[in-house]
Amino acid sequence: MEIKEIEEVIINITKIILTNPQKMMREEDLKNLSKDLNFKQVISEVYVNLKNIGFELIKTKFLGQTFYILTSEGKDDNVTPSQYGTLALIVALSKEVDENIKIEDLKEIFNEIWDTDIQFLIENDYIRKFDELGIIRVAPLGKAIMKNIIVDIQLKNLLNLFKE
Repeated sequence: MEIKEIEEVIINITKIILTNPQKMMREEDLKNLSKDLNFKQVISEVYVNLKNIGFELIKTKFLGQTFYILTSEGKDDNVTPSQYGTLALIVALSKEVDENIKIEDLKEIFNEIWDTDIQFLIENDYIRKFDELGIIRVAPLGKAIMKNIIVDIQLKNLLNLFKE
């Protein structure tokens, strides 16, 4: 394949990621778009293209699949500080206790804000509710949005904030 063709593939993938309304794509889909090229090299060039215009691509796993999520510096203005705090606690719980958090346990912990903050996080796909399993998991967008706010969230550090 010629260099021009390789550059076209990289530009097309960059455009697709930028215009995707979900802000995320499955790795398999990106591999299919990169044709017979070295995927690691292509995605590396896509990272550079996005970085040059102020965006970042985050790689994360969810339900056994790898996703790439488009993020930018700073916070999402649609998410309130309370919702960020709630999401931070859920992320920490999922990391340190169990990534499959029981819906009933979460309802008990967040009963006062269930209809507001938790519902907002579910509706905007920051956390995903699996009624048939009775669990909630942090979705790829939830992981990505927290990357810009709190690095290396730890439950004990969050709980210490409430002790003081």
